[in-house]
Amino acid sequence: MPDAASGGLCMGKSENATIKDVAKLAGVSIATVSRVLNKLGVVNPETERRVLSAVNMLHYQRNAVARSLKLKETKSIGIMVPEISNTFFTEIVEQLEKLLGPLGYALLLCSSENSVDEEKRKLSLLLERNVDALLVIPVSDIGSHFNSPSLEHTPLVMLDRKIDGLSCDVVLTDNRKGAYDVTCALIREGRTRIGFLGGDNHVHTSVERLHGFLDAMRDHHLEVESEFILLGGMTQKAGYTLAEQLLTMSNCPDTFFMVNDMVHIGATSYLMSNAPKPFRSNLAFATFDYLYYAPLLKFCHYAVGQPLQLMGESAAQLLIRRMEGDREGFPATVVIEPVIHVMKENGGIVTDEKSMASTSAHSPRFEKVFS
Repeated sequence: MPDAASGGLCMGKSENATIKDVAKLAGVSIATVSRVLNKLGVVNPETERRVLSAVNMLHYQRNAVARSLKLKETKSIGIMVPEISNTFFTEIVEQLEKLLGPLGYALLLCSSENSVDEEKRKLSLLLERNVDALLVIPVSDIGSHFNSPSLEHTPLVMLDRKIDGLSCDVVLTDNRKGAYDVTCALIREGRTRIGFLGGDNHVHTSVERLHGFLDAMRDHHLEVESEFILLGGMTQKAGYTLAEQLLTMSNCPDTFFMVNDMVHIGATSYLMSNAPKPFRSNLAFATFDYLYYAPLLKFCHYAVGQPLQLMGESAAQLLIRRMEGDREGFPATVVIEPVIHVMKENGGIVTDEKSMASTSAHSPRFEKVFS
């Protein structure tokens, strides 16, 4: 028997209500239902109430695929990062979700697994799903696959890293300046033998940070000991392996610049478990990245904090503008100045007004709820 309360409409468990069903129950046209659901134009309040009531009664769900075919947009944005386990990358994605989610966009997140081949494969998968735009943190300086004709009409924003010669919008932190500033902080503390741990010659951020480190050493007339410039990757595993290698080397310095937080964690983990106590007691690190767990890494005296919220906002604004067809200023390059954090509790020393401001004005983000 039909359900009288629903005007003769009763949907079985295996049936899905259609927009026609909603219109019939509400006693309006399909076009009116569409206007209400898509917030297009002015609709009589009573009519809107009837439509929304019918939607709730029928448990109506809009067909995103059909809608995307009609509007030629999927309201989805492809996000590709080198590794999902890297906290910095997931923090960036969280910022983008906060900004783009309320606008109705779904983020399709995938990892290139630090592999160019995997990056190419995931790029194809995202394009096959007709994403409206792409935000990519590239895995290396190889970028020919981002010149694909299939990307011609899909806005692309690169975040944190760039690929020289590629025409796309980019949002970056001033990596060179950040590395320079924290290396100078170590030198002002009286550290004169400083090594460089982690990195990859094919990753933009790594190269810029190495240049910043070398600039600081040169400007202070300090010798760079090439045997202690240890590249080897940007991961926790790389940091662990490189720290293990350090302990086998004679006359090893006790002060290092860590290329990123993943290498920092890996190296700290190994040294805490395996380095002799006298060696550990003199260790001092400066590192790039300041995340919520930073004060727990006890060898760290200074850290470069990347302004995640501002980076996310800049990237989101560029994505929205390009999806709306605004090409003004293309390709745009946004470079954001980082903040230097002094870990006084670990032995860091406040030596200038800039570092003094950073100790009071910034703290780790604790917005997350941990179980």
